[in-house]
Amino acid sequence: MITLTFAGQVSRARRAVFERAAARWDTVIETGFDPIRFEGAVLTGVRIDVSISEIDGANGILGQAGPTVLRAGSELPLTGVMEFDRADVERLEGAGSFEDVILHEMAHVLGFGTLWRRKTLIGGTGTMDPRFVGPAASREFAALDPDGGRAVPIANTGGAGTRESHWRELIFGDELLTGFLSGSDRPLSRLSVASFEDIGYEVDYGRADAFDLPSFRELALMGITEAVRTCDLCRMGRTEPIVLDE
Repeated sequence: MITLTFAGQVSRARRAVFERAAARWDTVIETGFDPIRFEGAVLTGVRIDVSISEIDGANGILGQAGPTVLRAGSELPLTGVMEFDRADVERLEGAGSFEDVILHEMAHVLGFGTLWRRKTLIGGTGTMDPRFVGPAASREFAALDPDGGRAVPIANTGGAGTRESHWRELIFGDELLTGFLSGSDRPLSRLSVASFEDIGYEVDYGRADAFDLPSFRELALMGITEAVRTCDLCRMGRTEPIVLDE
């Protein structure tokens, strides 16, 4: 089970957003593990350290999220961090997207995008058509698009926190784990659930949301008409995790 620790002043309402995200991910993937002693405590699930503080004001650095310490052997997260700029949080709350941002960024703490390279799950890196090559996600993509190729298209634009660490928005539209806040529903697809299986988790596909690939018209209605757009999630920093010694 995911454990959240809050540093500084995080309101009850904001804590509840993080708690709902953790509860959702705990239904999708198995985050528990055999007891591990770390920093004077015994952990049996992923610990995420959360803070909301002054960084640089609205529309600057949104924050940082990712795993910080990985378990030996599986190299799945033991601990992670989620840090956000207070002014940007207020802006996201006003836009009604804060909850989805937290659910999205918690996925990165759990390894989505942040552990792909370590686990050799990216093909065609550095090209205009990088792909996620995990077999479970590739199977789910083939079910969505039988003619789409043998692996899953991932982001080919954006900075280090976005490129090759999200699904490609021009194909997947409003799916929760593209690098942009597109649409309004932002479903968590079986494809995303499958990617966690490829990372090494046990997963529950029954917890995925209904999802179909959007048409060109649907993409246009979401405002997705070009490959390079203003991107909130591109302004997130990523961590460089270490592996805990056995």
